[in-house]
Amino acid sequence: MRWPHLNTTGEIHPDAFALESVAGAYWRGDETKPQLQRIYGTAWETPEQLQAYLQQKEEAKRRDHRKLGQELDLFSIQEEAGGGLVFWHPKGRGCGC
Repeated sequence: MRWPHLNTTGEIHPDAFALESVAGAYWRGDETKPQLQRIYGTAWETPEQLQAYLQQKEEAKRRDHRKLGQELDLFSIQEEAGGGLVFWHPKGRGCGC
C-alpha cells in the first residue's frame, strides 16, 4: 500500500508529527562503509489523529502477550535452549486442559 506523499516536509503539521526512534546503519550492511542515521517518525493530518495513534500504540504495549505471559507465569523463554522456544508452565497449559 502506498501512503500519501508530500512535496516538502514544510507541508507537515508541526503538532501532528512525532519522532519514534533513531538507529545507525552501515551503507549496504558493510561495516567498512560510512554509518548512516535512520530516523523513524510518523506524521498525521491532525494532532488528534497523532494522539489517537500514540494512545493505541501504548495500549498495544500494555497488552503485549509476550510480556503478559511471562508476568503471569504462563510460560518462559530460555535463550540457552534456543530463542523462540516456549516452555509452558502449569498455569499456562497450551493444550487447553
